[in-house]
Amino acid sequence: MTETPHPSISALHKQWVKLENEQHELAMAIERLGGADLTVMRERQARLLLKIGAVVAAIQDAPGTTVEDFIALLDVALEHELDLACDIAFYGPSDYPMTARLLRALVGKFAGSLLFIVSAYPTTRRQQHAFERR
Repeated sequence: MTETPHPSISALHKQWVKLENEQHELAMAIERLGGADLTVMRERQARLLLKIGAVVAAIQDAPGTTVEDFIALLDVALEHELDLACDIAFYGPSDYPMTARLLRALVGKFAGSLLFIVSAYPTTRRQQHAFERR
């Protein structure tokens, strides 16, 4: 009997981005609809949040071997453990000197790899909206 290999952090990250985007779009729709009966939408949102939590838990235990894996892990950590990704995009890195230093160090160490990864890197719509507001 062979064991099924665990998905990588970057593979799980792609799932996480899709779920986060769906949840963000649903949250915006709920906000727009205001006083309407939102029971079905809130139930869908609750299911999405449970799925997101399960993917985040899987990411915590997933093997990380590539630069892409560790960038994906950093993205999820900033969003779920620190919730800084949108704040950094909105206020700028000077308000977050340690995180900015960490990100600059990663860029310095893995510049060639990071440029390729970041250019094709999926981001959540929440992160995109925060960046666009800036």
